[in-house]
Amino acid sequence: TAPFFLAGSEITNVDLSGLQHITSIDGCFLYSCYFLKTLDVTCLHNVSSIGSSFLSFCDSLTTIFNISGLRNVKSVKESQFLKMTCFLFGCTALPQIDASVPGYECLSEELKKEFEK
Repeated sequence: TAPFFLAGSEITNVDLSGLQHITSIDGCFLYSCYFLKTLDVTCLHNVSSIGSSFLSFCDSLTTIFNISGLRNVKSVKESQFLKMTCFLFGCTALPQIDASVPGYECLSEELKKEFEK
């Protein structure tokens, strides 16, 4: 579990390779990282559950590499406060992630629904 990993930091890039053994991401993982531009999620292949604010308000995020790294995510938690999921909420520079993105076909139906929002 990584509840507040780099929340609100001014990073432009982050290496997640040291997180290859975590199985869930709770809370504000990479929340409000306004300057984060790219993210490679390859090493998150063991994660089965992500928190509601995963990657929320990362305004400069333009690319998520190796989306198939999220293939084992089966649930996205709902925010108790907002009563909704906020996965990628406010990532206005990020192009639509859909079936045209390599690796999309590996994702769970629940995660695909989150990308469709």
